Amino acid sequence: MPATGTRKRLADLGAVASGLAHEIRNPLNALYINSQILEEMLAALPEEATDRKEELLSLARANMRVTQRLNDILSEFLRFARPTAMELVVADLNRVVADTLRFLEVDFARRGIELVAAFHPDPLPLFADEKQLRQALLNVLLNAEEALDKEKKVIKVTTGSERGQPFVRVTDNGRGIPRADRKQIFHLFFSTRKNGTGLGLPIVRKIVREHGGKIGIRSREGRGTTVTIFLPPEEQSKARMRERASGRPLPEKVR
Repeated sequence: MPATGTRKRLADLGAVASGLAHEIRNPLNALYINSQILEEMLAALPEEATDRKEELLSLARANMRVTQRLNDILSEFLRFARPTAMELVVADLNRVVADTLRFLEVDFARRGIELVAAFHPDPLPLFADEKQLRQALLNVLLNAEEALDKEKKVIKVTTGSERGQPFVRVTDNGRGIPRADRKQIFHLFFSTRKNGTGLGLPIVRKIVREHGGKIGIRSREGRGTTVTIFLPPEEQSKARMRERASGRPLPEKVR
């Protein structure tokens, strides 16, 4: 399908998703608010008012958790379905990765996860949306965290350049991906995690593809998984974006 046809299809999907989300969110929000009110009313009751107070409180709180989870899933789906306006800047992949790791390092340390970073000695210039790249990397890192099942938990993050193409590689020593699941990991709503939405990796792939990059995954059961994201260098990306823009000027914002 031509690129313009693909973009139109995604735009149509985004419009449908936005309309559907609006219709679903209104009753969801009402249900959440009603559950909050119910919880407050039950909590205010004296213990002798009903012998089922704790049971009823538990049900109200369970409703709130389920409603919040549905809202979260809806938000993730919209992030996947909506066409994304990219805020392109000249960026350094090393810095994007370092910023993302700083966001997680305290939580990982608290969970006993050893986070090892190895950065390319030179800057790795990109023409990219930094916020989207951080989101993609964050999704990969949280997936890696979820897969860790050994006493010694290690996630290694490496940046580099291969044949002129910058990359970031995330390797964990977790349980690995079963062979039967490997062809499905980018399918919408497929997840092996107990509370997974099945949207994390599809969002990663969408972001990487929108940047003209590629994502590769290698995994061995019981040994761990390696996810590598390759991105086009700055000038190649600018040329690609210029072609997509069909003559419209590219943004000049530089960091």
